[in-house]
Order: sequence, then C-alpha cells, then structure tokens
Amino acid sequence: MGKPMTVVFLLVSSLVMAVPLSTAVAQQTIEGTVTSTTLTACDFKPGTCEGNVVLEIQAVGPRQVTIKVPKGTQIKQGNEHLFLPGVKGRLVAITYVEDKGEKVAKSIEVKRSKP
Repeated sequence: MGKPMTVVFLLVSSLVMAVPLSTAVAQQTIEGTVTSTTLTACDFKPGTCEGNVVLEIQAVGPRQVTIKVPKGTQIKQGNEHLFLPGVKGRLVAITYVEDKGEKVAKSIEVKRSKP
C-alpha cells in the first residue's frame, strides 16, 4: 500500500508544480501606441479602473489590437501610478494572457517615447 500512495503523491506534486510554470509561460508582452481607451468602471484609485485599450502595433505593417484591462491591473510610468484614460496616445508595454480568445492585461507600463 505504501508504494501506490508514493506514486500518487509524486504525480500530484508534479502536476501542482507544473501549473505555475505553464501560467508563467502563457504571459506575453506586446508594445505599441494606445490609440483609444474605453473606461467601463473606475473608483478613482490606482488599479481600480477597468475597460479596454486599443494598441497600434508595428508588426508587418501597422495593425490594431484590443486588450481587456480588468480591475486590479497596475498601470505605471516609472514609480507613478496612472489611470486608464491617461495612457491614450502613449507608447506602452502590456503584459497579458490569452483567456477564451481574448487578450487580458496583467500590467501596463508606459514607456518613454522615442525621439
């Protein structure tokens, strides 16, 4: 009886350890200029706004990508926290995950514009 329990324990342990690794791999970063923002809710405290951003990215020619911004998403420029509407027209790097075919932001960092 001891051996089957050990095998089950090892199998469960390996699965539990694999979940955080697969989550970390699933995060991606995209960089572009925010052409528009849509605010659906905001408590006027950093990290409480939610809505969408539309990025113009330079892949093979310009194209637009919409990214959902859920409540709790950190939006920063250096050490400053920003509100979602404050990123319009700015160059940003967004860390996101794919969820049900939709890009969902985990963090947004405002970059310095290139001169």
